[in-house]
Amino acid sequence: MTSDPTDVAPDSDRHSTAIVGVEVNMGALSRKLQLVLKNAAAAIDPTLPLAGFQLLRLIQRCGSVQASVAAERLVVDRSVVSRHIRQLEELGLVETRTDPSDGRARFLVLTEEGTRRLRSVNPSGRSVMYPLLTDWEVDELESFAAQLERLTEAIDHRNDDATD
Repeated sequence: MTSDPTDVAPDSDRHSTAIVGVEVNMGALSRKLQLVLKNAAAAIDPTLPLAGFQLLRLIQRCGSVQASVAAERLVVDRSVVSRHIRQLEELGLVETRTDPSDGRARFLVLTEEGTRRLRSVNPSGRSVMYPLLTDWEVDELESFAAQLERLTEAIDHRNDDATD
């Protein structure tokens, strides 16, 4: 039995349209989140770029982090991280410490000033997303997080395939 192609087309069109809708809304979300983060960076210091703020937040979340690990997690080149480390050190927000158990290993940690300034832009210390999502039900948040994870894994899988 042969299926009628017109039976498939509406679902296919709807699927394609939904994918475009996801892409458009993800783009809009990305731009708006970047603006929120840029404003937070500027509140810490007017010269602090978004990538520097993201590094600062990563150090805050981790407690301490090696520059190479920071570059990997932020998906940037090590030279980019090095440039931002210098700026954060000059601003007195970050310092580099040597691992006592391995003198070659160096870790980035927040200074008291770095901690103070991060708290000034985010007193609760929670995610910048927290005030935006407090009205969502837990089930909605868990479902959304799972869907984002699935999308992230699909991107990782596609990137892995592209490098093979």
